[in-house]
Amino acid sequence: MPRRNSQRSLRLRAVTGVAVAVGLLVLQDSANAEVGLSVEATAGYTNNLLRQSEGDDEVPVSLGLTGTWQETTRRLSADVEGRVDHITYLNDSFDDDVLGQFDGSMTWWALPERLSFVLENVYGQIGTDPFLAISPENRQNSNFLSTGPDLYVAMGERTHAYVGGRYESVRYELVDSDNERLMAMAGIDRALSPQTQLGLRMSSESVNYDSELQSDFNRHEAYVSYQYSREQQQAASLTLSSSRARSGRAESQQSGVTVNAGYTWLTGDVEARSLPFLEVVLSRPLSHSVSVGLALASRFHDAGSEFASAGLPGGGSAVDPGVIPEGGVYEERSGSGSIDFQRQRTRVAVAVGIADEMYETAALDRRLFDGRIGIERRMNRRLIGSAEVRWARYEYELGGLDRKDTDTEYRLELRREVGRRASLSIVGLHSSRSSDDPGAEYDETRGYLVMEYSLL
Repeated sequence: MPRRNSQRSLRLRAVTGVAVAVGLLVLQDSANAEVGLSVEATAGYTNNLLRQSEGDDEVPVSLGLTGTWQETTRRLSADVEGRVDHITYLNDSFDDDVLGQFDGSMTWWALPERLSFVLENVYGQIGTDPFLAISPENRQNSNFLSTGPDLYVAMGERTHAYVGGRYESVRYELVDSDNERLMAMAGIDRALSPQTQLGLRMSSESVNYDSELQSDFNRHEAYVSYQYSREQQQAASLTLSSSRARSGRAESQQSGVTVNAGYTWLTGDVEARSLPFLEVVLSRPLSHSVSVGLALASRFHDAGSEFASAGLPGGGSAVDPGVIPEGGVYEERSGSGSIDFQRQRTRVAVAVGIADEMYETAALDRRLFDGRIGIERRMNRRLIGSAEVRWARYEYELGGLDRKDTDTEYRLELRREVGRRASLSIVGLHSSRSSDDPGAEYDETRGYLVMEYSLL
């Protein structure tokens, strides 16, 4: 079968991964930097690699390199995470592949507290067909780049105004939806207390597609912003469904509220539309053991901004139906809630969500319901077990017919720490989809063994 990506693209990703690794090794000597670098070897088996109605067995093995860099100084703030994997399919269903993922942001202060330059980039893989599961036959690279300056002007001890600008670029490997963006923003903020801030903000963004088949648009937002944040100590022990569980140390837990409320509207080649603008993010610990979270949104969104806001690919729900690069701008109304219960050796997490996406092209409108429940238990000083169930249903129209797809995923993991730097994990995974279209249904059972070693 043909390779999904060109040789030039593979070389670029491999060189990028090596460059990130070398850079992280150099940065480890910085007193202000927190740098991590680990290598991971994985051997697995799946009975349906492509997640089709009838699948074939495959034995994928991979070697991956993951690096992180966090640093905060008077002139530099950085938060970077990257990963590169080389995958070989032992049954020769596909050629060897190289996949990369990157999520990073850096802010450099040319004039501390006055003038800064921001650079952000997210790189990863999305589906070519967003209505099918991601697989070697349904995968493409995507990249979001944003950069520009911010200027801050003090207006007393507790008030400051700012203006900023961004150039942004969104690129896809296969679909013809590449676009460039220019954004201008301004605002004024006032600190009501050390933990509370109130502000008035405005932004205007122009999105221009390379293809004439896509409709360019301008997105405008004006809103009041309220932010409250406070840290408090809690006894922490585990990170649910993570291959890097923490030891039982006291750490800070963020309690905060962010509310952005105002108005947003569209102009340009699309139909002029407007709606109330709302973004609410709440996280609050109810006790040392229980915390809750809430998120609400009403806004205009698009595939590029959705991909960028999701962070490192793979960090979200495995049953997310995916972005639609060809869809252009859409109206989003969404809400989600979560409850976390954590003791010294056990953590339980429950999350539910709903989202409506309404496109200019009505045939792409869809609604998503999703839920997740997971439990993690440290059985002894070196052994950790976890179990997780994810469920999602999304409703949409395809080929003039109403469709409902329901995805479920069951995951079990047993992780053994080997010394201070290494760990060994055994993972079992079963995924399935039921659908109005029998051709879209599938079942997959996957198992794999992961050996991880921390170089830093």
